[in-house]
Amino acid sequence: MDLDINALLESGWRPTPFQQFVLKIHSRCNLACTYCYMYEMADQGWRRQPRRMSQATIDSAAARIAEHARINRLSQVDVILHGGEPLLVGTEHIRYAVGAVRDAVDPGVTVNVQVQTNGVLLDSSFLKTFDELGVLVAVSLDGDREANDRHRLGPAGQSSYDRVHAGLIKLTSPAFRHLFNGLLCTVDLRNDPVGTYEALLAYDPPTMDFLLPHGTWETPPPGRPPDSPDAPYGDWLIAIFDRWYHAPRRETRIRLFDEIIRLVLGRPSRSEAVGLSPVAVVVVETNGGVEQVDSLKSAYDGATRTPLHVSTADAFDTALMLPSIAARQIGERALSPECQACEVRRVCGGGLYPHRYRPGTGFANPSVYCRDLFRLIEHIQQTVRHDIAAIHDRGRRRQITDPAERHSSGMTLAPHRLPKEVFLELATGRGGRDAADHLWAAQDSKRLLLLRGLRDFSKDDAAVRHAYELLADIQEAAPDVTREVLRYPTVGSWGLRTLHALNGQTPPAPWTTPTAMASLAAVAAIRSGRGETIEVPVLDGAVVLPSLGRALFPDGGGLAVVRTADGEAEISAGGITVSLGQGPGWEGLRRISASHRGVAVEFVVDDLDPGRMPGARRTEERLSEEDLRRWATVLQPAWEILVERHPLVAEETSAVVTVLTPLIAPENGTSSATSKLAFGNIGISTPPDPHSYAVTLAHESQHAKLTGLLDLIPLTQPDDGSRYYAPWRDDPRPLGGLLQGAYAHMGIAAFWQVERQEPHPHNLLLRAHTEFARWRDGTEAAIRTLRASGRLTTEGDLFAAEMAGTIALMCAEDVPAEAARHAGASADRHLTGWRRRNGEPPADRMPSLG
Repeated sequence: MDLDINALLESGWRPTPFQQFVLKIHSRCNLACTYCYMYEMADQGWRRQPRRMSQATIDSAAARIAEHARINRLSQVDVILHGGEPLLVGTEHIRYAVGAVRDAVDPGVTVNVQVQTNGVLLDSSFLKTFDELGVLVAVSLDGDREANDRHRLGPAGQSSYDRVHAGLIKLTSPAFRHLFNGLLCTVDLRNDPVGTYEALLAYDPPTMDFLLPHGTWETPPPGRPPDSPDAPYGDWLIAIFDRWYHAPRRETRIRLFDEIIRLVLGRPSRSEAVGLSPVAVVVVETNGGVEQVDSLKSAYDGATRTPLHVSTADAFDTALMLPSIAARQIGERALSPECQACEVRRVCGGGLYPHRYRPGTGFANPSVYCRDLFRLIEHIQQTVRHDIAAIHDRGRRRQITDPAERHSSGMTLAPHRLPKEVFLELATGRGGRDAADHLWAAQDSKRLLLLRGLRDFSKDDAAVRHAYELLADIQEAAPDVTREVLRYPTVGSWGLRTLHALNGQTPPAPWTTPTAMASLAAVAAIRSGRGETIEVPVLDGAVVLPSLGRALFPDGGGLAVVRTADGEAEISAGGITVSLGQGPGWEGLRRISASHRGVAVEFVVDDLDPGRMPGARRTEERLSEEDLRRWATVLQPAWEILVERHPLVAEETSAVVTVLTPLIAPENGTSSATSKLAFGNIGISTPPDPHSYAVTLAHESQHAKLTGLLDLIPLTQPDDGSRYYAPWRDDPRPLGGLLQGAYAHMGIAAFWQVERQEPHPHNLLLRAHTEFARWRDGTEAAIRTLRASGRLTTEGDLFAAEMAGTIALMCAEDVPAEAARHAGASADRHLTGWRRRNGEPPADRMPSLG
C-alpha cells in the first residue's frame, strides 16, 4: 500500500505514539521450533545480527524510549524482552537492560517490563532476578507433552517439555506466582482443542493467548488451503471458546476471545490480532535497528526493516511517519476493498497484518484466515448477543453472589437505564443532583461487580473470600454504611487496576492486590460500629484504610491485624500497635469544608492512598498544615462564588465530588485532572485565587459527569487512529479525548459567561470576557469537529447536537473588542505552537480558529 503521509495529515490523522517497545536482546534460540517465523520463514536476517544486544545499544534504545515518552507525554511504557530466547543473555545483562530504561525515563514515567521466554532456562536464579526487578514472565507452551513436542523441540530434535514444565512449576510456586503473566500457545489442528486448553489450564495461568500459525497467501498455513470453503482453525478455536465461555466460573483470560467480545460490545481492541485500533508497537533489533513487529518476517525478506537506528535522535517519532508503520494506524483505510465491504470488518480488522500478504498486492488483501476469523467472530457474536438479550428479557434484579451462597440477598445490583430527559440535560452541560444520583447508582453496581470479579479471580484465597463475605454481611445489616465505604473513589481505581493486573492486562503494582479487600471490610466494620478481628495487608510499610488514613509500620510487610469495636480500631503488626485516629504511627485523612447560605460542601483531601489519582502528577509528600489551611481558606470564597452565581454547579460539585487529590503545580497556572478509574475524585494543584478554584471545580465536575455517563453509554466508536486538534491541548487527541475536553470547556465557558455580567474590577472583568470568548470559540470549533468526524455513536450524535445548541447561544453574545483581541491572540499562539510540534491540522475542522 502506497500511503501519502502528507495527505493523511491533512485529513486529520495523527500517529499514535509507540507504547510498547520490544527489545530483541538475544538473536539466537536454544530451541528449533518448526513454525518459527524468525528462523524458518521468509526473512533470514537473524543470520546477520549479533548474538547479544550490546550495552551501548541498550543505552541508545533506553535514550530513545525516554525521548519518545517525553515528547509524547507518556506516563507509562511497556518494554518486552524478546529474542530469539532472551534468557540466553543471562541475569546480569537483563538487570542492565531493565535498569538502563528505568534510569533513562523522566520521573513519573512508569516502565513495565515483561519477558517472553520458551521457559527452558527458567530457574530460581532468573526468577529471583525478575522478582527484584518487577519483571513479569510469559511462557510459550503448546499444550501437553505430545502437543508441545510436535514443534517445540531442541536443536537435536529432543523434547523440550520436561524442562519447560519444570520452569513453570517454579514460576507458579507461591514465591514467584505473582510474576506469572500467562501462556502463549500456537494452534496445531492435529491437537485436540479442549485437551490443549485444559493442559494449559492446569498451570492456572492468569491469561492465555492462542496464536494462529503464521502464513500468507503465498505460503498458506498447515491445513488451510487458500481456496477451501472450510474454516478448520475457526472450528478449532470455537471448541475452546465454548468450553471456556460456558464454564461455571471464569477460569482464565483468553486474550483473543476477550478482545473479540470487547469489539462486539463496541469497545476498542487492545490487540493487533483483531480490531482496528492503532498498532503502537515497535521493535529494536539486536543490532539497534528500528523495525516493525517481527511477525512480518513471515511475509518476505526485509518486511520488518526501516532505515532507522536507535543511535539517531527522534528515531521512534520519525518511524511513526513511515508509510509502512502508518498503515498499521489508519484503521479501515488500510483494509482491502473486500474487507471494507464485510459486515464484521470492525471486529476482525482484516486479521493479523502479516497474514494478509500476497505477492503483487502486498497487504491489501483479506487475511489468509478470512473464513476462520469470520466463523469464529460470528459464533462469539451470536453467543454474546444471545446472553445480552436473555439478561434484558429477564428485566429483574441480578445478584452479585451465587444463589447458593450464604448472602444470597446481600451484595446485589440492578440493570441501569438512564432516562432520556436526564441524558439530554447532561448533554446541555447541566444535570444537577438527579443526574448525579443516576451516575452514582451505576457506580455502585460497577464497584459491586469489581468486588465479585476479584473474589472469583481469587477463588483459592481464603482471605479474599472472607473479606467479601464480611462485606456482604455488613451490607445486609448496614447497607448505607457499606454503600458509602464502596463509594470512596480509590475503591474504583484499586478494584479496576487489580482486576486488570489479574487479567494480565496491566502489570501489578504493590497496591493492586485482591487482599486489600480486607481493608475495605475493616473500614466497613469500623464505620458500622461492629466488632471484628481482620487480617489486612501491609503495603510499602503502611496499612491503608480507604477514607480514613493509614497506620505506619516502617519495618512492616505481610499482614497486620485490625481489631474493631464501637467505631474504634487498633492496628497491630510486628509488635507495634497503632490506634485509629490518634497517637504515633497514625496519619489520618483531613477534610476541608465551606458553607454559604445554608449550602455546604466538604471534601476529603487524600494525599495518602496509593490509588488516589492513577496517571496524574500527584504530590508524593503530604500537604503541610500551612498549605492545607490555604486550600481551606481559598475554598470558602470560591464556594460563595458558586453558590451565589452558579448554584447548579455548586449542586453538582457537592453531589459528584467527594475527594480532592493534591497535584504538582506547573510552572505557570494550575493543574487539574479527573481519573476515569476513581469516580468522585478530582486532582488539583494549590489554587491561587477563589475564581481559579471555582472554575476548576466547575471544569472537573464536567469531566466527572461525562466519565460517569460513559460507563453507561458509549458516545464514540472504537478508536481508528484518527487524531484531532484541541485548542486546550499541545498534543493531537483521539476523538474520545476531544469529546471530554469539549464538554469540560463548555462548562468553563458557561462559568465565565455568568462572571462577565458581574461588576468586577477591570482586570477581573477583562479576564472574564477573554476567558469566555476563548473557550466558547474553542469549544464551538471542537464540537464541529466531533459532529463532522463520522465516528460518534447514535447517542453520541444526539449528545453533540445538544452541546452544539448550548454553545450556539453563547456564540450569539457580543464580546468587548479588547477581550476578543486577547482571546484571538491566545488562540493563535496555541495553534502556532501546535503546528510547530505536530504539523498542519485540517483547516476545515477549525472554522473558528483558522
